[in-house]
Amino acid sequence: MNKMKAAMIGFLPQDVDPYETLETYAKIGYRAFEGGGLLLKGDVSENLKRVEAIGMEPISLGCSGKEDTDVAQLIRDAHKIGVKQVTCYGGIGCAYRFSNDAPVPTLDALLKEAEQFEKIAQELKKEDINFCFHNHDIEFTFTMNGVPMYWLMAANAPSLKFELDVGWVTYGGEDPVKVMKKLGDRLYAVHIKDFTEGAVPREDGHPKIMPRFTTPGTGLLNLKGCLETASEMGIPYAIVEQDFQYNLTQLETLTAAYYNMKETGFIL
Repeated sequence: MNKMKAAMIGFLPQDVDPYETLETYAKIGYRAFEGGGLLLKGDVSENLKRVEAIGMEPISLGCSGKEDTDVAQLIRDAHKIGVKQVTCYGGIGCAYRFSNDAPVPTLDALLKEAEQFEKIAQELKKEDINFCFHNHDIEFTFTMNGVPMYWLMAANAPSLKFELDVGWVTYGGEDPVKVMKKLGDRLYAVHIKDFTEGAVPREDGHPKIMPRFTTPGTGLLNLKGCLETASEMGIPYAIVEQDFQYNLTQLETLTAAYYNMKETGFIL
């Protein structure tokens, strides 16, 4: 059985030395983190040595995926810190879902975005770097001609890989295990996120409702099923993400999440 390493994204308070924070998380059992752009600030080689010394490694860089994306710079940066993944954390669907003034997505706009993602994916692929798309719920709930945006994107950007957020998939009413299996070898990474019953209304703006996020393993997510499937598919990391904390601190959340995942038997 392939046991995955625990990883995280976010959870880096602005007013604390991020390397000290990463060291604290490494002591819990985490071995990797998304957001490798942190290492590009200052002396890259020294920064890499520092995270290696505490038992951590970077696994990705982020980008917007828009037309003005400097792909050449992304490639240089990815090689500098030794990552094989560049991720777009939201496109036109995400913009509409979370902003106050973004337009309603259209099929033409989605196809144009897919074409742009495909161009980036092909350029990165030449350098042995994978370009991934990270979903939210809207890519599964918003359909065009009866087809969810997610699958239209997959069909029209064949070189694109996917970083599946299983929490958002669940919140969108789909079975994340089935989605993972359907993606097959296009599944490159997995975000572990959970939520409980109820919702969090927002007083102003769009969207009006957000999930009530909770520590992975304490909500509605099929945590064991997702980890078992990811393990079987050879996914190397289970990447914990939680948009908001309510009853626990960030450190408490990551600690609880790690032990909840390890209890399933699929995490080192």
